[in-house]
Amino acid sequence: MTEQHALTALLDLQAVDSELHGIMVKAKSLQESEHVKSLLARRAQAIEAAKQLDAQGKEAASGVDTAEAKVRDIQAKIDRDTERLNHGGTAKDLMGIQHEIDTLTKQRGEAEDAQYQAMEHAEAVAADREQKLPLLRAADAQAKEAVAQRDQDLAALKERHQELTAQRPGLVSAVNDEALVKRYDSLRNARGGGRIAVAKFERDTCGACGTHMSPGDAETIANTPAGSIPTCIECSALLVR
Repeated sequence: MTEQHALTALLDLQAVDSELHGIMVKAKSLQESEHVKSLLARRAQAIEAAKQLDAQGKEAASGVDTAEAKVRDIQAKIDRDTERLNHGGTAKDLMGIQHEIDTLTKQRGEAEDAQYQAMEHAEAVAADREQKLPLLRAADAQAKEAVAQRDQDLAALKERHQELTAQRPGLVSAVNDEALVKRYDSLRNARGGGRIAVAKFERDTCGACGTHMSPGDAETIANTPAGSIPTCIECSALLVR
């Protein structure tokens, strides 16, 4: 295989490697998405808020039950004393029973006031819950939707990555020059990887970094002797004329 054919095959390999690198960058960006993290944080807050609303609702309902039970207990005592009063007795006993009924009646009024307040509180808690739940459900739905979209995008990237990875050995073989591939890989993986290691040289411009050569440098590249591969003076990419 001629040098030109090897470099042309290397361009095909570079196209695949560039796409593979782009896929990895996109995947990392998706995995570290601040948007998704923000929505998940909101969802966690919404779940906690919903739990608090449920707890407040149960507490308010329990308060109503307690207040109602107290009213019923006092009323039962009034009914019992009223029955005793109706059965008659000494004047002193009847006065004592009536005093107890009056005291219980006052306590019942206070208990009924407390019951009313408990019911009002329970209604306010229920209204607050009904107002906030749609917002909390929306936060939950938005987070789930974002995660589902992220996972779908990651799955598509993974599938494409597998396709390209399967193509790479054939492209390496097509270069048919182990030393050239090693040189290419060394350039591509330098400085953290993902560099364009081979590109076309057209209109006196490096296709890797976009550097426009001076007339002298362009002439030097154009007159590179056979068996040597010209490189960019800025990024060191192998240049295909």
